[in-house]
Amino acid sequence: MPQNKCVFKNRCHDEEAESDVLMSPCFQISPDVELKDVPTSGEEYLLKVMQERQKCTTITKCNKDYSKFAKNQSCFVKEEPHAQAPERLKPTIEWQNIQVADFSEVRMYVSRIQKKRSVWPNDVKSIVFEHNNPKGWKNFFDKNEPTLSCVLGLQYTLIDDGLENLIQIIKGTKPGHSIGYKIGQWIYAFLACIKQPLLSETISILRSLARRCAEIRSNLNQEDENVISDVAPLNIFICLVSRYFRQYDLAD
Repeated sequence: MPQNKCVFKNRCHDEEAESDVLMSPCFQISPDVELKDVPTSGEEYLLKVMQERQKCTTITKCNKDYSKFAKNQSCFVKEEPHAQAPERLKPTIEWQNIQVADFSEVRMYVSRIQKKRSVWPNDVKSIVFEHNNPKGWKNFFDKNEPTLSCVLGLQYTLIDDGLENLIQIIKGTKPGHSIGYKIGQWIYAFLACIKQPLLSETISILRSLARRCAEIRSNLNQEDENVISDVAPLNIFICLVSRYFRQYDLAD
């Protein structure tokens, strides 16, 4: 009796090894089935697929030079280094847990308010910005307080844009100084309004915030009498990004 045709014919002659490979037969085709240019049955179709498969190499290799492509792409995946915290300025795990718990309560409160417009303050106004308008954002932060009424008036699509502009503002922090109190309040307010699950763009912005805060912290004078109060907001934002928003590789 002639041997049946197989869709995948294993070249291994070891019967024990044959059961462990991916090329073991999965379909049996009757030897009476003839190969046709236009298959009219399932077995004829499988036989034609077998013939086409035999024309292909077992392993396909890329013959193109991809080194130039990889070099060009590195700018999209390369991240800035994360400055380590000086030992004296490094927050304890207990302190960080308290910050995460307090922030969770704030986010839950804001979330409940956002879902019920009937309980919104009467002075909430819709705030609209042109995309990528640093001057407009700076004036907005200078002239407004980060109250709930003001934050609720921001469209959700503006949260990422506003947070990016806040990061640009704190980039101007001079070595030995911390971020301003009001700017810190705005950052906290924007973080409280970010919706989850996070978009990839939002994650990138949060990571940039943590890195910028870590850089500012590394330039603080550890002997300054006000260093503990200066480092507090920086530690809070690094903690929230790394532990609440789960960017654990940036955690202290």
